[in-house]
Amino acid sequence: MKLDFNYKDLDFISIDQNSVKINQSRLWSNKGHTLGEGMISPDFKYFYLNIPKNSTSTVKDILVSLGWEFSNITDYPDTEIIVVLRDPVDRWISGIFEYLLMYHVKTIDTICEPYNYDMWPVVGERLGLSLIFERITFDDHTERQCVFLQNIDLSRCHWLKIDKDFKQTLGDFLNTIGYTVDIAQFKNKNISEGAFGTAGYKKKKAKEFFQYIIANDPFKQYNLEQWFWCDYELMNKLKFYESR
Repeated sequence: MKLDFNYKDLDFISIDQNSVKINQSRLWSNKGHTLGEGMISPDFKYFYLNIPKNSTSTVKDILVSLGWEFSNITDYPDTEIIVVLRDPVDRWISGIFEYLLMYHVKTIDTICEPYNYDMWPVVGERLGLSLIFERITFDDHTERQCVFLQNIDLSRCHWLKIDKDFKQTLGDFLNTIGYTVDIAQFKNKNISEGAFGTAGYKKKKAKEFFQYIIANDPFKQYNLEQWFWCDYELMNKLKFYESR
């Protein structure tokens, strides 16, 4: 018996003579992400694990300037691992914006029209956005953070958390492990600001839209919190690095 899959979305599925196999590391490879990808330090002692939507663009720029190189954690079974986590719902809001912008840009344009706040629930229903809160995960940007930690030895991890002081915290941490960096020279990327019609403006409006919808619909908020329960449970157990 032979099954022939030609769909790119199924490239994490392989078929042999008598079985179907799932390669979890390629779960979101069709969207451009392979589980375990990240960056290795020049001394091969530290590995930064890439979890999308967790300030990855800024972190990568900083690490590239320090000579770190792109690789996969599977090649470095003994390194210490740097993991950046983020409030799950806040991350999802950022992630769903990016998903819609990439694959459903007209939806974003409609959301960003100058509606009054009280019209947003009506707009959301007309766009069918209730379905988003049923499925929740659509790609690597909206996937649960725990998924990216599959097969990772958590005892080897240094944990950092996204907050308003994250960039400074990251700089302080890098200094403690021997990688001195002037963090002020790196600008935050993906800023949610800008003139009407710009990507920054759209991101800001979309974030306000989803925050409003969630805050005014307990069912949607409950769905999100239940879906991301594993992320919340993990984060509640961790001790995050704090600047001295």
